[in-house]
Amino acid sequence: MALLAAVALALVAAVSARAANARGAAKNPYDVITRFAVANVQKPIYRQPDVHSRLVNKLSFYTTDTEALQTYRFIAAKRVHGVLWEHIDVPMRPNGQTGWVKRAWLGPVKTADTLIIVKRRLERLWVYRRGVMIFTSPVGVGNWASGWATPPGHFWIDQGFTSTDPFYGPWAFGTTDFSNDTQFPDGSIVGIHGTNAPWLIPGDPSHGCVRLQDPEILKLKPLVGIGTAVWIE
Repeated sequence: MALLAAVALALVAAVSARAANARGAAKNPYDVITRFAVANVQKPIYRQPDVHSRLVNKLSFYTTDTEALQTYRFIAAKRVHGVLWEHIDVPMRPNGQTGWVKRAWLGPVKTADTLIIVKRRLERLWVYRRGVMIFTSPVGVGNWASGWATPPGHFWIDQGFTSTDPFYGPWAFGTTDFSNDTQFPDGSIVGIHGTNAPWLIPGDPSHGCVRLQDPEILKLKPLVGIGTAVWIE
């Protein structure tokens, strides 16, 4: 009888452990899927799913620096009087703006299953794919003392390109984060790029961008792409 009871308890424990693991996997905060799309038309973005509500901005075909197609991240959907609306993140100043557009105004849904986390105080970056860490590197971030700290929040990569300027290293990603320093002609978007001053990494040498040493940005390049979530903490 004691043996049967022990076996029963062991089975219960095993089932409970499997259930706990399943619940834990489901709650993995780094298992992030980003859904996004480009604009089909240059229509208004509304504060509410209603063409009579206040305007937030206008859908754009291109990023602020005109280097790439502008992407918009989906938050939620809602049908109003038979019309499907999408609640989207809107890349603009100030950071953190959202709005509503009709679904027909956006192109096909694309997805990304990677996540970049930048911890500014630790001066380090991590990359996760489906919740599993696949890369980490020290970084340089925005200078705190000058008021150029890299702005925190949840953003995404919306462009990537070969750099011809040694200051940015061999490769650069553009994000939907806008820096506190507004002097740059590209709209002062926060980039993730290489550097011609590797001795400043780790550190806080930038005006808001996230710098990696050149060998590290080249390792990062094939791991992430357009739509990759970027969490800056």
